[in-house]
Amino acid sequence: MDTSQAITLILLFATLVQFCVEIIKKIVGERIMAYIPAPVWSLLFGVIFAFTFRLDAFSILGYAAQYPLVSTAVTGLILSAGAAPIHEFVEKIRSSRIDK
Repeated sequence: MDTSQAITLILLFATLVQFCVEIIKKIVGERIMAYIPAPVWSLLFGVIFAFTFRLDAFSILGYAAQYPLVSTAVTGLILSAGAAPIHEFVEKIRSSRIDK
């Protein structure tokens, strides 16, 4: 898998996390959301998707982790940030490559 495919995959799952959280908000209502806020749901979905689909952003980008489970959990944290922050991060990486 090349870098552009990896980035697309991560953005796809981050968007899916956002979508799932929006659906949960509608299903459970404001009372439950007061006890379990959106960031908690986002974190939960991100980690579940990362482990379910064995997503490891670091190994996809060519960095081997000593503890793959930790790397997968961190990927879940990254997914929980949502598509917009990930897209901004990718743009910063691209611009730093162009500047060099």
